[in-house]
Amino acid sequence: MVAEVQNCTIQVLRGTALDAFGDVLDASVPVFSGVPASVIETNRTVFDQATRTPLTVRTSTCIVPAWLGVLNSDQILNERTGDRYIVESVETPPTTTGAPVDTRLGLRRITGTGP
Repeated sequence: MVAEVQNCTIQVLRGTALDAFGDVLDASVPVFSGVPASVIETNRTVFDQATRTPLTVRTSTCIVPAWLGVLNSDQILNERTGDRYIVESVETPPTTTGAPVDTRLGLRRITGTGP
């Protein structure tokens, strides 16, 4: 359960709007806020054979309660750090007992890393 490993609270942002030119923009309307979650960012270094340089590959994962119902078109706002992510994947692991299990989100950060 998320409550045991919570390291932040998040907002789930959803929706789109049109600008003056008819282009679709993210409306970023909060659907849920104050949701306990665990956002984990990991990195590993790989060697690029073509350029002969090491590269850092960063991945972000978020664990949320099963009842949340996050869509892969949503955005996640980490209320502790202010970082914003797009949801790239939503995975609900199988359960053998029938009890609800936490949902795992694959994220990509869309805010900058700072100055």
